[in-house]
Amino acid sequence: MNHEAQNLASGRLARIAAILAGSTAIVLVVCFFLWRMWVTAPLPAHRPGEPNLQAQPRSDLERFRREQRNADQWGWVDREHGIARIPVERAMQLMAKEGRQTP
Repeated sequence: MNHEAQNLASGRLARIAAILAGSTAIVLVVCFFLWRMWVTAPLPAHRPGEPNLQAQPRSDLERFRREQRNADQWGWVDREHGIARIPVERAMQLMAKEGRQTP
């Protein structure tokens, strides 16, 4: 009658546990360095033929909306030369009233 052995191969289990712990530590260290390189990497310069991605889209959108609001107001572009800015709707009304005059 052969019975199963009651003793465990604790040396083998300890080596497997050490290998798993070591490989996990190595992966975490590699991930940490890759993350630091990714976070601190400078943005590449825009090259012709590639899409021009925005670095700060939210602030760009706010600036664009502010410019659009200012474009719909009356104001001087160059007072010295008599160039003024008027809302587009008003300019369209003036053009329709005067008609297109070609020399």
